[in-house]
Amino acid sequence: MATWRDLAMPRSKEVWRELRGLRTAVGGPVQHDMDRRNVFVSSLEQAQQFTEAAVGAGAATRPVQIFYALSQFGRAIAASSGLLGKGEWRLTGHGIQTRNIDASQGLARVAVTPTAKGSFPGVARALGVQPMEAQRSVSLGELWPLIPEAQKVPLPNSSGLPALYFSPGGLVYRGDDRWCRLSLSPVPQDVKVRSQVDPLSVDVFLSRYPSMSGWSHTPDAPDSIQWRLQDSGANELMVFLPSGLDVHARDADGRREALERATFYRGPSDSYVFPEIGDMSGPVHPLLAWWAILFGLSILARYEPESWAGIIDIDDSSAANAVEHLLEEAIVVIPHLALRAINDVSVC
Repeated sequence: MATWRDLAMPRSKEVWRELRGLRTAVGGPVQHDMDRRNVFVSSLEQAQQFTEAAVGAGAATRPVQIFYALSQFGRAIAASSGLLGKGEWRLTGHGIQTRNIDASQGLARVAVTPTAKGSFPGVARALGVQPMEAQRSVSLGELWPLIPEAQKVPLPNSSGLPALYFSPGGLVYRGDDRWCRLSLSPVPQDVKVRSQVDPLSVDVFLSRYPSMSGWSHTPDAPDSIQWRLQDSGANELMVFLPSGLDVHARDADGRREALERATFYRGPSDSYVFPEIGDMSGPVHPLLAWWAILFGLSILARYEPESWAGIIDIDDSSAANAVEHLLEEAIVVIPHLALRAINDVSVC
């Protein structure tokens, strides 16, 4: 069932029209560097052809095509980024590996491992975000909840922290203190259950979300926790962030200040907070989460075809529905994320 968020997103045709227009209109270093321009244009063309191939493919090969579409988008992002200088923007190698592609214990346990060099960390630098920790393996079960669209059809046995939708409210005044009110969802049910016995468990949970540092439960009663059950059944948690605004600030100012803590996913009204992974000091970027998952799925499809056939068997595999859903969403979401990334980095 389509949500209001789904209806607010641009159609794929509109996204691709903007992407094609960028071939002659993108700003930044591509404008005056012919080598960058050639890579930018050819990468976008290959990304489109790989995506079109993925649209016409079944689940048996779709992860391969959509991953290579994302890989080519990564080259276009790097070529257009003002954050990468000479020699840095030309990406080589995957920059991510697989150490466990044995899916016999479940797809959620398959792991990928970022490396210090290559396209994966190179795209992170092009985006101006922290790369995922090199040489630390991360399972697909840990990565899956980081994809907002994937939360609709969870992967069985996923165990990671979810991306939380960030809904800013107004300001709350308590004496000389001012707080930005906001809500986060969907908070896992086990966090809510534990909080009823141990309120500090919420502190432990949110400590993994770097942009939530300094938050409070409620200004009046710091030990209390405000929960709301959404119509969808998701748990929504109300939190408060300390505000630096003056006493004459308006609610709209508080919402803007609060949004500085969020990551804009597919638009300025589509805001989330993402957790750290491992020893990261900042949140994982959603494009990198997509990259890591699609890389892992593409490796399985290419090098373990028998195992992959079992995973996508909708009549026998509990993971098949989640995989089908994620790959269908990827065809729509990846070009949109790439468009936003190119527009962001080409003005640096």
